[in-house]
Amino acid sequence: MGDDLASIGQDFGAFVKKKREDSRRRADGLVPALHLWAIVEGRFAGRISIRRELTPALRVEGGNIGYDTVPSFRGRGIATEMLRRALPIARRLGLAEVLLTCNDTNAASIRVIEGNGGVLVTTKALAPNRPLKRYYRITLG
Repeated sequence: MGDDLASIGQDFGAFVKKKREDSRRRADGLVPALHLWAIVEGRFAGRISIRRELTPALRVEGGNIGYDTVPSFRGRGIATEMLRRALPIARRLGLAEVLLTCNDTNAASIRVIEGNGGVLVTTKALAPNRPLKRYYRITLG
Protein backbone atom coordinates (compact mmCIF):
# COMPACT_ATOMS: atom_id res chain seq x y z
CA MET A 1 0.00 0.00 0.00
CA GLY A 2 2.98 2.20 -0.16
CA ASP A 3 2.91 4.47 2.89
CA ASP A 4 5.26 3.89 5.80
CA LEU A 5 2.96 2.63 8.55
CA ALA A 6 5.04 4.16 11.34
CA SER A 7 4.83 7.64 9.84
CA ILE A 8 1.05 7.44 9.46
CA GLY A 9 0.60 7.39 13.23
CA GLN A 10 2.80 10.47 13.56
CA ASP A 11 0.64 12.59 11.22
CA PHE A 12 -2.67 10.80 10.87
CA GLY A 13 -4.42 13.98 9.66
CA ALA A 14 -2.10 14.27 6.66
CA PHE A 15 -2.66 10.59 5.88
CA VAL A 16 -6.46 11.07 5.92
CA LYS A 17 -6.20 14.14 3.67
CA LYS A 18 -4.05 12.24 1.15
CA LYS A 19 -6.43 9.27 1.13
CA ARG A 20 -9.42 11.55 0.55
CA GLU A 21 -7.63 12.99 -2.47
CA ASP A 22 -6.78 9.47 -3.67
CA SER A 23 -10.47 8.49 -3.59
CA ARG A 24 -11.20 10.76 -6.54
CA ARG A 25 -10.50 9.94 -10.19
CA ARG A 26 -6.76 10.02 -10.70
CA ALA A 27 -4.99 11.47 -13.73
CA ASP A 28 -1.88 9.38 -13.03
CA GLY A 29 -3.52 6.09 -14.03
CA LEU A 30 -4.34 5.00 -10.50
CA VAL A 31 -7.93 4.05 -9.78
CA PRO A 32 -10.14 5.73 -7.19
CA ALA A 33 -10.29 3.85 -3.91
CA LEU A 34 -12.17 4.00 -0.65
CA HIS A 35 -9.68 3.97 2.23
CA LEU A 36 -10.68 2.83 5.70
CA TRP A 37 -8.52 2.45 8.78
CA ALA A 38 -8.51 0.60 12.05
CA ILE A 39 -8.04 2.52 15.28
CA VAL A 40 -7.33 0.30 18.29
CA GLU A 41 -6.81 1.66 21.78
CA GLY A 42 -6.73 5.16 20.26
CA ARG A 43 -3.89 4.29 17.89
CA PHE A 44 -3.70 3.71 14.15
CA ALA A 45 -3.53 -0.08 13.73
CA GLY A 46 -4.08 -0.71 10.04
CA ARG A 47 -5.81 0.21 6.84
CA ILE A 48 -7.77 -1.34 4.02
CA SER A 49 -8.51 0.01 0.55
CA ILE A 50 -11.40 -0.94 -1.71
CA ARG A 51 -10.89 -0.34 -5.43
CA ARG A 52 -14.02 -0.45 -7.56
CA GLU A 53 -12.07 -0.71 -10.81
CA LEU A 54 -9.27 -3.04 -11.81
CA THR A 55 -6.53 -1.98 -14.19
CA PRO A 56 -4.49 -4.68 -15.94
CA ALA A 57 -1.77 -4.09 -13.31
CA LEU A 58 -4.22 -4.52 -10.42
CA ARG A 59 -5.46 -7.78 -11.95
CA VAL A 60 -1.89 -9.06 -11.66
CA GLU A 61 -1.00 -7.63 -8.25
CA GLY A 62 -3.25 -5.80 -5.81
CA GLY A 63 -6.82 -6.74 -6.70
CA ASN A 64 -9.94 -4.95 -5.52
CA ILE A 65 -8.96 -4.95 -1.86
CA GLY A 66 -5.60 -4.41 -0.21
CA TYR A 67 -4.81 -4.11 3.48
CA ASP A 68 -1.93 -3.75 5.90
CA THR A 69 -1.58 -3.89 9.66
CA VAL A 70 0.94 -1.99 11.78
CA PRO A 71 3.51 -4.58 12.91
CA SER A 72 2.89 -4.02 16.63
CA PHE A 73 -0.81 -4.90 16.08
CA ARG A 74 -0.25 -8.04 13.97
CA GLY A 75 -1.51 -11.36 15.26
CA ARG A 76 -4.57 -9.82 16.93
CA GLY A 77 -7.14 -10.46 14.18
CA ILE A 78 -7.22 -6.86 12.99
CA ALA A 79 -6.72 -7.65 9.30
CA THR A 80 -9.37 -10.36 9.47
CA GLU A 81 -11.84 -7.92 11.03
CA MET A 82 -10.98 -5.12 8.58
CA LEU A 83 -11.65 -7.42 5.63
CA ARG A 84 -14.85 -8.77 7.22
CA ARG A 85 -16.16 -5.23 7.59
CA ALA A 86 -14.96 -4.12 4.13
CA LEU A 87 -16.79 -6.84 2.19
CA PRO A 88 -20.35 -5.48 2.74
CA ILE A 89 -19.06 -2.01 1.86
CA ALA A 90 -17.63 -3.37 -1.40
CA ARG A 91 -21.05 -4.90 -2.13
CA ARG A 92 -22.77 -1.56 -1.48
CA LEU A 93 -20.28 0.03 -3.91
CA GLY A 94 -21.67 -2.28 -6.59
CA LEU A 95 -19.12 -5.09 -6.63
CA ALA A 96 -20.52 -8.61 -7.02
CA GLU A 97 -17.15 -10.19 -6.28
CA VAL A 98 -13.69 -9.04 -5.32
CA LEU A 99 -10.20 -10.14 -6.26
CA LEU A 100 -7.52 -10.28 -3.57
CA THR A 101 -3.88 -11.22 -4.09
CA CYS A 102 -1.10 -12.18 -1.72
CA ASN A 103 2.26 -13.84 -1.80
CA ASP A 104 2.30 -17.60 -1.40
CA THR A 105 4.72 -17.13 1.51
CA ASN A 106 2.37 -14.81 3.44
CA ALA A 107 0.64 -17.33 5.71
CA ALA A 108 -1.08 -14.59 7.74
CA SER A 109 -2.69 -13.00 4.69
CA ILE A 110 -3.72 -16.41 3.37
CA ARG A 111 -5.53 -17.05 6.69
CA VAL A 112 -7.19 -13.60 6.56
CA ILE A 113 -8.48 -14.09 3.02
CA GLU A 114 -9.56 -17.72 3.42
CA GLY A 115 -11.13 -16.91 6.80
CA ASN A 116 -13.34 -14.38 5.02
CA GLY A 117 -14.51 -16.82 2.35
CA GLY A 118 -11.73 -16.38 -0.19
CA VAL A 119 -11.57 -19.12 -2.80
CA LEU A 120 -8.19 -19.74 -4.37
CA VAL A 121 -8.52 -19.24 -8.13
CA THR A 122 -4.92 -19.70 -9.22
CA THR A 123 -1.29 -19.31 -8.26
CA LYS A 124 1.23 -17.70 -10.62
CA ALA A 125 4.93 -16.98 -10.77
CA LEU A 126 5.29 -13.29 -11.67
CA ALA A 127 9.07 -13.17 -11.77
CA PRO A 128 12.07 -15.35 -10.96
CA ASN A 129 13.24 -15.17 -7.35
CA ARG A 130 9.88 -13.82 -6.17
CA PRO A 131 7.27 -15.74 -4.20
CA LEU A 132 4.34 -17.16 -6.12
CA LYS A 133 1.30 -14.88 -6.19
CA ARG A 134 -2.02 -16.32 -4.98
CA TYR A 135 -5.29 -15.05 -6.49
CA TYR A 136 -8.49 -15.29 -4.48
CA ARG A 137 -12.09 -14.48 -5.30
CA ILE A 138 -14.74 -13.63 -2.73
CA THR A 139 -18.29 -13.58 -4.04
CA LEU A 140 -20.39 -10.92 -2.33
CA GLY A 141 -23.99 -11.78 -1.67
